[in-house]
Amino acid sequence: MPSTGQLLRTADSRRTDLLGTIASNSLPIVGVAFLDWSAAALLFLYWFELGVDSVWALVRAVFAGRPPEIETGTLLIGPLAARQYSLSVPRTGLRVYLTTLLVLPVTILILAAVWLFTGALLVGPLPEPSTERLTGVLLATVGIFVLTGVTTVRKYFYNGEYRNHNSTTAFRGLLPRICTVFFGGILTLTLLTAATEGPEAELGSLDPSVVGLPLLLMVVCFKFMSDLLGVYSDRLAVYFKLYDQEYGWQTAPPKARSIDGTRTAAPECARPVRLGRVIGGLLRLPYHPGSASIGGIGLLVAALFAIGGAWDTVAVIVAASVSIPILLLCLDQLLRYGTIEYRIDPDAGVLVAYDRLFGTALWRIESWAESGLRVEKTPLDSLLGTETVTIKHADGEYLLPHLPDAAAVVAAFDRQPERSEPIIPGRAGLLG
Repeated sequence: MPSTGQLLRTADSRRTDLLGTIASNSLPIVGVAFLDWSAAALLFLYWFELGVDSVWALVRAVFAGRPPEIETGTLLIGPLAARQYSLSVPRTGLRVYLTTLLVLPVTILILAAVWLFTGALLVGPLPEPSTERLTGVLLATVGIFVLTGVTTVRKYFYNGEYRNHNSTTAFRGLLPRICTVFFGGILTLTLLTAATEGPEAELGSLDPSVVGLPLLLMVVCFKFMSDLLGVYSDRLAVYFKLYDQEYGWQTAPPKARSIDGTRTAAPECARPVRLGRVIGGLLRLPYHPGSASIGGIGLLVAALFAIGGAWDTVAVIVAASVSIPILLLCLDQLLRYGTIEYRIDPDAGVLVAYDRLFGTALWRIESWAESGLRVEKTPLDSLLGTETVTIKHADGEYLLPHLPDAAAVVAAFDRQPERSEPIIPGRAGLLG
């Protein structure tokens, strides 16, 4: 049952959303009713408002208090996601996760593409409003930007809502806004088409001034009602079991891990050998088909140049097609194991994987919690004179690759390990 504090915060958040929604939707009503805005001016405002919502959604995503949900087996990004490293903002309780910053450029490109596509579809066919109307639209956009900013600061930061979100759930509410602007724009264009020359009218011949005040107010009310439904959307929890009151249609993101990586009085440490920390990634090629596809595409392009006899270009492309996947795999291996050490306390039966660069513990296993222990030699282990340890656990399999001696790790557990023939490490390395 929600606590009194949670109920008060929910009521305050809804009140903040409601006031912001009423204020922002009052601006187009004033423009249409008193400033003689046309349908073009109205669509321009809604398109700009969509951009404003996207900007503040990005702000919420950057400062979300929970780590992004990224598979730790993902090439390059996965090792950083496993470490959950974050940068603290001075004099605040805010933190910015490194993985959020790495995927942020892709997110910005997607949002920019959606915004430009919406503008080209809804605003592109219409003539630009007059200078006076366009000035009013820009002033209204500035007002909406300020109102959205105040709402975000009050609800998301001051009330501490950021602690319950990650960079994905922070975008909650943006998709309904995109749908509202899109369908509202389609409705407006349909009215313009019907009022101009009928169903056979061309988009370039649409006249935004032919739609009268009642129809424009109908479009404004459609947008207003859609925003109000967003404010009270949590009430849908009464009717839909899969609906989450706090996160919309998304599930609650997991909290950041808290693993005790403290050194014991006299711990033993084991680290992968230096070569194994880099070239061990080559054995993971079958489990990163994306890197292999990069090389395959490059070889196909090289074959096309070979048909034309451009052998110098072929040599460069072939070299790049082979070296780039190798470089990516080796870099991924370096990120996973380059600064990792395994802290062992045989007396307490504890094994901790600790990253010295990021100063964080990745996982911790007590001897009673493991369900299987295997020591094996991969082809690279045979070359380097090392051993690879695999530990089975309820959370998955943990891989300790290319250790100079596995005896210290084995000593932390109350069982003799299984010994197996040389294999190529597979998905067991995802959590390592």
